[in-house]
Amino acid sequence: MFDYSIFYTRPIEFTEISDSLPTFDIFISAFNNSERVKTLFDSISSTKKFWLVHPEYHFNKDEIPDAEINEVIIPSEIADIVQVNELLVRIGDLSDKKICIDITGFMRHVLIFLVASLKYKGVDKFTAIYSEPKFYSDGDNTNFSTTTSSIVKSISGISATSNSEFKDHLIINIGYDHKMLSQIASYKDGATYHPIFSFPSLSADMYQQSSMRAALSGSITQNSDWITKRKFSPANNPFATAQVISDLVKELDLNFDGKNNIYLAPLSTKAQTLGFAIYWVLEGRDRGITILLPECLSYSRETSQGLKRLWSYEVELNV
Repeated sequence: MFDYSIFYTRPIEFTEISDSLPTFDIFISAFNNSERVKTLFDSISSTKKFWLVHPEYHFNKDEIPDAEINEVIIPSEIADIVQVNELLVRIGDLSDKKICIDITGFMRHVLIFLVASLKYKGVDKFTAIYSEPKFYSDGDNTNFSTTTSSIVKSISGISATSNSEFKDHLIINIGYDHKMLSQIASYKDGATYHPIFSFPSLSADMYQQSSMRAALSGSITQNSDWITKRKFSPANNPFATAQVISDLVKELDLNFDGKNNIYLAPLSTKAQTLGFAIYWVLEGRDRGITILLPECLSYSRETSQGLKRLWSYEVELNV
């Protein structure tokens, strides 16, 4: 059984970034209106720094960083493969580079495909940084994905051929995006649901808020799976999340002789989304597992207030 406790994670005081983190060769961050994202970009020490400006944020040219001062990548399409490929082409050689990624502002599908691409390109490890907010601006009314299409699809290359004779199992990470939760549940109607709730949450009220939002998702919350198959994972720990998924998949395969179609849907924090990506590159790819997400057309540029703490995750892709 894979042991994700071998990975190293630690909190970092925001005022001690330069003292707590080494100098990197490459630093990547997704630009948005969050001061915690912008401050980290300015504070971290790196030979090269890259802003990725997701099309889903809909920034105009006057709002994005100056390309004469910063390395700025503005992808031509929202597709994960396009965004990541344009980023990696701009960065160039990754061999023996110390890489750091601030995952805070990343779109989920792009973050997952980026992790898979780094693995494919032979990157052995990188540091991920996550900025934990004090609270979300509108509490349980906070909207993250402001517009989605009617399309639910797999991340590029992160899918497996399903067997019509096997049972479908949907492992879904519960967050604030109740509309996306409803879309995923409808798309895999008839599947056995395995909800993973973010607990402990980022703050005392966030678990309650996410539960209240999830209750708006419709029929999935009336399904007995919602209670009987409920799992929990810390909202700020990608490695614990990967372990929960790993243990659950092994349990399902043991109980059903591996005759399962497994689908993952990460809809909660970016730290947990990273956990889904880590699990897939280390285990899910060989197991034949698909990651699903609704297509997001627009996303809120800022949804939180304040900075509670930073987390540093040492992600190893070759273990």
